[in-house]
Amino acid sequence: MRGCSVDQGSAQTRHDQAEKGHGRLKERIDTLDELRALAIGAVMLSHFALAFGSQSIVAFWLNLPDLSVGVDLFFVISGFLIFQNLADLAESANTFTRVVGAFYARRVTRVALPAWTILAVIALADLEPPASSANDFWAASAFVANVHWARCEIDARCGDALATSHFWSLASEAQFYFLAPALLLARARAPLYVVITAILLLALIPHPHGSLLWALRPEALLLGAALASEVRRRATWLVKAPPVTAGVAAWWSLVASMMARIAIGPFSGLAWALVALISAGVVLGRLKGPPIAGPVGNAVRRAGRVSFSVYLVHLPLIGVAAESFAAKIGVTPAVFGALAAIAAATIVVEFAIVQPAAQLGRAWSARIALKEAPMRSSRAKIRSSAM
Repeated sequence: MRGCSVDQGSAQTRHDQAEKGHGRLKERIDTLDELRALAIGAVMLSHFALAFGSQSIVAFWLNLPDLSVGVDLFFVISGFLIFQNLADLAESANTFTRVVGAFYARRVTRVALPAWTILAVIALADLEPPASSANDFWAASAFVANVHWARCEIDARCGDALATSHFWSLASEAQFYFLAPALLLARARAPLYVVITAILLLALIPHPHGSLLWALRPEALLLGAALASEVRRRATWLVKAPPVTAGVAAWWSLVASMMARIAIGPFSGLAWALVALISAGVVLGRLKGPPIAGPVGNAVRRAGRVSFSVYLVHLPLIGVAAESFAAKIGVTPAVFGALAAIAAATIVVEFAIVQPAAQLGRAWSARIALKEAPMRSSRAKIRSSAM
């Protein structure tokens, strides 16, 4: 009787911990949603500049700062939340294998299913222009688009970058999933020390625009995970970090974009390390800072919450506007048409694909984390029968 009580009690404890953990994962941090909006805004501006730079003086000068550093901000946020997700799962699952299984289940459904759906739509649309090659689609589908596009300067098999090249960042994040669970095995400050060592080493290696290391971009993801580890253990140094307002965060992101623009030659590795450090500082500062107040804040946070959907759909629509319509109707109408199309596509993708995929991922992940080990479950049933 006592044995049965202990087994059932431990199972209930794990269930309660898992429910609590998954509840935490459902909570949104307002300031991180605001940073997502900042990041997707910067990325979209960089792609409008790329697509319309030869047709508009405004778009041409938008290329002066490298606003694609919005991706680095996304990477820090992703690294932070990935580690938090893993740590929450570790509190509820009874084995490391179950933690990893629950984590991958959630990631596959949350990220891969929407990405594959959008790739299928782009393929069926058969855009011309911007036209993609079969290799572009296979690389994006297999989450190796970062490696694929890094070779495109020497490989004629690449298609138009305005169709699917933005999947390179999803590839970098997906590849980080293989490393992230190992950070859970480190104790105390070990994750921070490991990440600092990696950043210092990477800073010594040149990786200019278009290179393989530039496309892999591990610095920001690692710093986000290290920051989550320090927050998790309530590191005392975090108290000394100053809060950052939304305006200051935008300013420092602009500084990072100028730093990225001069990331050339032998010091390019150092420049990208500084971009990652600035992005991590922005995330830490906003975690301690106040959210934007009023209707503006609500609008910004709503934009941040749908940023993944925006990211998936925006580039091919910008490409179509720039290459198929700008010459016919003018740059300004083409830009506004692209924005309207992005907004409409975002609404459809968010509610029809991304949100259902996220709900499925949470349910699948929770089921794996909560599932009893067969031996323990059978033993509990045997003891219950003996009663």
